[in-house]
Amino acid sequence: MSVYTPITRLQLDQFFSTYALGEIICFEGIQDGIDNTNYFVETTQGSFVLTLFETLTADELPHFMRLLSHLVKHNIQCPGPQPDRQASVLRELNNKPAALFKRLSGKATTSPSIEQCQEIGIHLANVHLSTQDYVFPIKNNNDLGWCKMLLNKIGALLSATDRALINDELLFQTANASANLPQGVIHADLFRDNVLFVDDQLSGILDFYSACNGALLFDIAITANDWCCENGDINPDKMTALLSAYENLRPLEQLEKQHWQTMLRAAALRYWLSRLEHQLYPRPGDLIQQKDPLIFRHILQQHRQ
Repeated sequence: MSVYTPITRLQLDQFFSTYALGEIICFEGIQDGIDNTNYFVETTQGSFVLTLFETLTADELPHFMRLLSHLVKHNIQCPGPQPDRQASVLRELNNKPAALFKRLSGKATTSPSIEQCQEIGIHLANVHLSTQDYVFPIKNNNDLGWCKMLLNKIGALLSATDRALINDELLFQTANASANLPQGVIHADLFRDNVLFVDDQLSGILDFYSACNGALLFDIAITANDWCCENGDINPDKMTALLSAYENLRPLEQLEKQHWQTMLRAAALRYWLSRLEHQLYPRPGDLIQQKDPLIFRHILQQHRQ
């Protein structure tokens, strides 16, 4: 949600003229996030978020719009795409696919409470349960093969110690991978900055554009690594709160319990590598947010110990 594609007031006025959502009062770029360009837009009829998609193609995007609409119908607190006067939810702005969403109330937390960890566990389970029979054709591209490819890309720029640690973890993950874990639609990026709260009540889950079919346990591990760590140190009370709340709705299978520590390591490795790539090969744009890869190196080492 950095700003890669700047837009002018004139472009925005022309874009909004195709909607019945009032006149624009003001707009501003959103700094949080990495993948897409986002703006807050205030109109005479409400507050909206405009997203310009920087990597997803026009062929892929309808799948994500349908997924968001499906989740909204199943009472998942996420932004539903707003249709224009012709009932289309996808348009083009400044040569990029674009969509408009109602802005949700609340704000992200930087230091989750136990109650907020329970909330995210409950809502993640609801996302998984609400999509059990949902056909979503997007595969998980950030798998073990992707990790190996990324290491080949950035390995020469890393220290010998980091290369050795990553290679050793890749060997471990290859030896302990399981194809029999429960699969389904996963958010795959459920970090604190993608969730809104009003007090301790979850009011919105954002940024489903990394969603794909994958192991449900991987989704829980990605979430737990971020929500249950403070300055990179694992908080066992928060981990227990998140998992217990999740399992109240969808108890883990025995195979999932056996692979829990392995999956926590896999999720830490995946984000350490992706943040290293963003750091070493930054994308051009304004308000670009860089996230510290060392946090996930530290989390990985804790899980390994």
